Amino acid sequence: MYSKSQTTKKTSVNLFISIISSLVMMGYTAHAQTSGTSSGSASSTSSNNQNSQQQYPYPMMTSYSEGQTCNDLRSRYSSARRDMLRLCKDAGAGASCVDKIDSCNTEASDTGGINLYQTLGTAVGADNALGTALGVMGQSSNVGGGCPQFSFQDYFSKKKEYQEDLDKTEEDLAKLSDDKADIQADFNKKISDLQEDLNKAQEDLEKTKDQISKDKLENTQKLQEAQNAAKDSMRSQATTLLDLHGKLITSQRDKSLNMIALTEASAKRACMKTVNEMKSQWQKDGALSGFSSGTMIAKAKRLKQDLIDTWNDCMTVYDQKKQALLESKKQEEDMLRKQIQDTTESMAQTKDSMDSAEANMAQMNALADKQQTQAETNMKNTQTAIQTKMTAAKQELEQKLQTLATKTTNYSQKINRLNTQLSSLGAVPPSGATTTAPQVADEVSGLQEEMNEIIAQAKDLTQVNCSIGKSASSSSRSSSGLKE
Repeated sequence: MYSKSQTTKKTSVNLFISIISSLVMMGYTAHAQTSGTSSGSASSTSSNNQNSQQQYPYPMMTSYSEGQTCNDLRSRYSSARRDMLRLCKDAGAGASCVDKIDSCNTEASDTGGINLYQTLGTAVGADNALGTALGVMGQSSNVGGGCPQFSFQDYFSKKKEYQEDLDKTEEDLAKLSDDKADIQADFNKKISDLQEDLNKAQEDLEKTKDQISKDKLENTQKLQEAQNAAKDSMRSQATTLLDLHGKLITSQRDKSLNMIALTEASAKRACMKTVNEMKSQWQKDGALSGFSSGTMIAKAKRLKQDLIDTWNDCMTVYDQKKQALLESKKQEEDMLRKQIQDTTESMAQTKDSMDSAEANMAQMNALADKQQTQAETNMKNTQTAIQTKMTAAKQELEQKLQTLATKTTNYSQKINRLNTQLSSLGAVPPSGATTTAPQVADEVSGLQEEMNEIIAQAKDLTQVNCSIGKSASSSSRSSSGLKE
């Protein structure tokens, strides 16, 4: 394949050969004109040839040189034409290769590339035939005419690369829907679990409050029952205490009444009465009558002693009765006082129990109120913590959804970009094409320029009919290359 440096080198060689050939032709033509003028003879061709042979001892050498030059030009033209056909084949251009390559190259230039034909036409010049031709070629545009932009292998390699990337991106985009569903499901589960925790905390709080209320009610009922029982007991004990006090008063009154009859004066009066009754009975019975004085005195002494003994015995009985009364009443009073003390202490204990029960009740109520307050505080803390977790879960959801939205946008943009890249691949190149029209446009242009120069150089030959290209005939491609 030709490169731009090779084309430039070949063009320089061609220009050198063209200049040498032109100089030879100019010398030959000038000499012929001079020879014709000096002889002044124009009668026949043979005389001119004869004169020429006389003036130039080697006239056939110049013709032979131009013939050789023509053969070289034809060889170079054929080589350039083969190179161009090869380039056309490699690019898959087929028939009308130059026009098609030029059209596709122009299309590439219109889409932002460099139109080589227009550039070369401007460089050569509009007045130059080649420059005009190149300019016309550069103006031919066939946008959308199906010009391949890649070789056969590169086209399908690029298409496969874009398509695989497109398929993967579409799969990733489709997977985002599943990811979004998973994220939403995870969020819903978190919120559901947190709501369930909140509901359970509220239920626990209500249960705690209900239990505390039940406990307080039960304690109140127990206290009321205990108070009622204590009050009944205290009423009973008060009645008992009153009864005991009454019995004690009665016992003391009986003792006082009985002691009145057992006083010393009462005892003396009673004993004196007994002694007097005894004396009266004795007198009535005449216990002293009928006795002598001596006997009467002894008997009187015995009677007196009997009276004294009766007195003493009577007084002793009264003393014993008094002592027995005092002892029995003391015992009775002591027992009543002991019962009164025990009843009083029982009443005090009952009162203390009531006070203690009330204090315990107040303490239990205070503890229950504290437990309820603590439970409500815990509920508020739990509610705040759950609300914080819900807010964090919502923020996390929004962040993940934003990330998914960004990925969705990126994937969508990438899909659009890949679709655009697939569309920008252009027409499918012919099978076997290894290059594209824009890639060989420079070389084709160089070869076309070289072929045009070869044709121009062939036309400048004067000693031979050197027809090259489309105008060449089979008769003009003889081995001698000489004009007849």
